Order: sequence, then C-alpha cells, then structure tokens
Amino acid sequence: MRTFLALYILSALSLHAASIFVPENGKFAYNLAGITQNFKNHRNDYVTLRSEYAKSGEVYKLDAIKNEYQIRNYYQRDLFKLQDMFVLNSEAYIKSQNAKTFNEAKRTQYSKYIFNHKKLTHQKTTPAMKEWGGLTHPPVKKLTMPLHKYDENFGAIDYRKISSPYFNPALQLDIDQVSRSELSFGNTVKALADHDAFLAKKRLIKNATTTIFMSSLVFVCDKSTRELVELLIDKHHEGVDVKIIADGTVGKILGHRECFELMRNAGINVIETKDFFKHKLKAIYHTKTLVVDFREAIAGGQNMLDADNLSRGTDFQNRDIDLYIKGPMVSDVTKQFLENWAYQVSLNPEHPLLLGYEFYLKQQMKLEREQGLRGQNLYARILNNPETRMKGVCRFIKQAPYEDRHTIGKAYLKLLPLVNKHLVITDPVKSDTYTPDPLKASITDKLDNFDMFNQLHLATQSLARKGKKIDYITTNINMAGNENVAMMNDRIKEQLGMGKDMAANISLLKIVLTNDYFGIPHYENLLKDWYPHKSVHIWKHLSFMHSKIFYFDRVVSSVGSLNFQHNATDQAYESTTICMDEKLNAELDQILVQDMANSIPLIFQALK
Repeated sequence: MRTFLALYILSALSLHAASIFVPENGKFAYNLAGITQNFKNHRNDYVTLRSEYAKSGEVYKLDAIKNEYQIRNYYQRDLFKLQDMFVLNSEAYIKSQNAKTFNEAKRTQYSKYIFNHKKLTHQKTTPAMKEWGGLTHPPVKKLTMPLHKYDENFGAIDYRKISSPYFNPALQLDIDQVSRSELSFGNTVKALADHDAFLAKKRLIKNATTTIFMSSLVFVCDKSTRELVELLIDKHHEGVDVKIIADGTVGKILGHRECFELMRNAGINVIETKDFFKHKLKAIYHTKTLVVDFREAIAGGQNMLDADNLSRGTDFQNRDIDLYIKGPMVSDVTKQFLENWAYQVSLNPEHPLLLGYEFYLKQQMKLEREQGLRGQNLYARILNNPETRMKGVCRFIKQAPYEDRHTIGKAYLKLLPLVNKHLVITDPVKSDTYTPDPLKASITDKLDNFDMFNQLHLATQSLARKGKKIDYITTNINMAGNENVAMMNDRIKEQLGMGKDMAANISLLKIVLTNDYFGIPHYENLLKDWYPHKSVHIWKHLSFMHSKIFYFDRVVSSVGSLNFQHNATDQAYESTTICMDEKLNAELDQILVQDMANSIPLIFQALK
C-alpha cells in the first residue's frame, strides 16, 4: 500500500531534527541535456526540449521507481510553466506505437507496463518528467490535429443527416414527466472550462443592474473567492439585489464561513441551508448556479474556491466545466433558485420571501411560451426539423430532496438505454459500486440510500456488457483526495517559502493519506466494475477531474453538479443542463478529447 510512503515521511521527520523537506532528499545530479539524451536512448523522439532551455542550469533527481525526473524545489515551482519546457510531436507519438490515433498509441504504450496494485501507479519503462503527472509526454494544452486523429470516436458528424432516438418527441415528453422539467428552444449555451468560468462569473456580476442570485456548495474565502465576494458587495452597495445560498453544514465542518460573514456584514442576504439531516440525511446543497438580471446564467460543477476558479486545467488543481446560458432556459435556472430559496425560508424564517421575483418570473415564462421559446406543443415541430433540433434545445433539471431526490437520475434512465455507439462520462472519483444492502456499505454510508445509484450503475454496466463504447474519464491516485490536494499543495508552497520544512512534511503526509483514503476504493471499483469490459476505456486525468458530464452518442450532453455517486444521485440538491446543441457539442468534443489526451489510461501488461 502507498502508506509505505507515509511511513517513510514519518521516519524522515524523526531522523531530521533540523528538518528537511523530504522530496528534496536525494542526489540532484541530472541536467536537461542529460535528460534529453536519456529520452533519445529510450526512443522517446516524440518529445524535444525547447531551444531556450538548452543551456539551463536547472538540476534534477531521478525517482527510479516512477522513472520520473524531479526538478529541485519542485513544490515551489509553477508546474504549469514547467510543463512547457518540452514540446510534444503528436504525430511522432502515434508513429512510435504503430498506432492510428493518439489514444490508441497511449493505450498501446501503457499496456506494456506493469501496474503496481499497491502503489496504484504504472511502472513506466519510459522516462518522463514529474510535472507531466504520470504521462509519458508533456500535457496537451492545445489540440493540433483533427479530433479523429486523437480518438476514432470523434470523427466529423453532420447533425442534419443523422437519425437518433433522442429526437423523438415522445421520449422528451417522458423526460418532462419524470424530471419535472421541460425543453426550451433557441438557447445560447457555451462551455466554460476552469478559469474561464471564473472570468465569466466576474463579468456577469460586474454588468448586473438589478439582481444577482448565486449558489455554491462552499465559499472558501481564498484569494479568488474573496475577489468575487468583494464584487458582490460592491454591486450590493450600488443597489443590486444580491441573494446567496450555500450549504450550511459543510461550511461549518470545514470552517469556510468567513466570506459569508463578510457578505452579511455588508447587508447581503446569505442563506446557509439547514436541512442536511432532514429528508434522507446528507442533503448537501450541491447545486452551483449564478443568475444575473433574469437574463444570463452560469451553471455547472464549479465551487467557489481557488482550485476551481484559478485552475489552468493541467496544473494539478480541478479540471471542471460550467456552462454559460442565455435564452429561455435562464428562466428555468432562476426558477430552481427561487424555489430552493422559498423552501429554505420556511426553515430560516428570518430571511425574506421573494414573491415579487416569483411573480415576475411567472410572467416571463408565460411570455416565452407565447413567443414559441418553450412548450410541449412545439416538440414535434422543433425535433423533427433537422434545422432546429440541434440549436439550443435544452432543459435544466432541478433536483431537491424536499421535492424529488431522483429527477436527474430518472432522466438519465430514459437516455442511457438508447445509447447506440458511444457514451462519455466524466466523474471525480468512483467511490461507489452496486450496493443492494446499505448496511454492508462503509461505516459512514450505512444509513444512506443507493436506490437511484444502483439503477444508474446497472444501466451503464448493461451498455458495457453489450459492447457499447464507453470512455470513463476520472482522477488518478495522486489527485484522488479531491481539491484538498490542490489546497494542501498551496499550503506546502507557503510553508516552504517561510522555511517551515517540518510543517511542509506534515502537509505532504496529509496528501498521501487523503489520496489513499479516497483513492484505494476508487481504484478497486474501477478495476472490479469497469476494467473487465473491453469496450470501456478508463482515463485518469493528471488533475482532479471535477467535471460531471454524461455525453450520449455526441447528440445529447448533460453538464452539471451531479457526481456519479450515491449522495448525489439519491440525497443531495443537484442540477444539470441537458442539451441538444451542435455548437456546444463541438466545444465538448474538444474538451473531452483533450481530457483523454491528458489522462493516464488504466490498462497494463500485468497487475503486480
């Protein structure tokens, strides 16, 4: 087990009274010229050193177990910039493995390695750099080839010529009923990856003139969140009505309430939810939305913390996706916020009801119906027309434990059996497996519900058994401890900067233990439930894969807050945007292909 590393750190702590940061132990005896030559010796000709670094005086040590070179003071570096020291020739990489696509080359290469079941990593025979995060090449920050050269499942597609059961009006009417939602038409929906989502949120808030409705699981009062909170306070002082909802229990447990107090002291209404133990227990407020002036919205999976807000995708923070929304679906996002607000006011009577906004929204949705922007009577005309069926045809699904804990899962159960060729899932950590008897679950989950999770698990497993292609994009062992890893790495950087090596060692120990706690069951479930199916390709992203996407045959996309995990599927407040939109799909194609390129495939020669 990787706990050996933890024990090593502990022993190092006891041996070094004067203290030295454990990763800085070892002989830093390699320079970039020697490393480059070693790459060539191992036929790694698809990676070349940028000319400006040819005379660099940087020194490295070799981690012989991982076959990775580590630069001195690694934990104090900008790893995103270090990743740019070498250039990847993607065509040469494909050729090096006699493959047709980038992903085929990657799977071919890793299939030659032994997978260490105790350390949950491959024993690479190809040398690499530590900042590549377990990859044998620098991260792919820009796609330079057509998508089909990266993955055979992403060839060109003409949405005007394809047929799909997802265009069936009867199916969409069924989804309306089970999910308590409806389609709207002509929406503009854009994918916002990582830091781009934060920039978009700041832009919307700065331009707000009347109202700002915002929700998040947490508001960690770090650099980026504090910046956004100050913007919210400024807008409040300008006369904009700002309303905030966040989870009350998680914020208290983790000690992330400072920004709530800043907003309250400025006069902003902040609701911290009080129904965590109501309903079926663990009813966390996990939906993340921003609505401005009833006209624009952002919804998805990103929380208010640096690991999301400042992420650059491959810098060992969160890899996450939000959606920018403009059009009639903004009313649906607003509706879920106002309904959740009203329910929370019933538990928190000191907060005001928003009856005026509810009346305004009702009139706005009535007008949208009159304008032909929503309405079941239009489904057949919109969905049977190749010119309109993939242009912003979307629904926003609200899931709330006080109403229906399973709305999103019910919609997925309508969509999953109709997958014809290809399903893509992005999911942070595979913490769950089929659990018919919760009493046999872990001690923290014995009182939980697994009803919907079990159904979704069986539905996706059925696709795998039928040989449907599934790309399952998740997280690698070194980031399995979720955004806490990124937060702890920031703390290590600060501690080392202050000369607190002993404290940095303790922080590093916490990372190892946290990764093991979440990572061991994660890998056990991947190996047991998903690896045995040949049509399932498992990808472990180098960052923490925090996005929550289900992508059905490249026709229907779902992007939201719902993890493929029982607390999300059965207990929590969640939301997702389900769309049929050609432009959004083109953006998601790029994002998902890049995510696979920046992932370690779970495939191996042997399990050790």
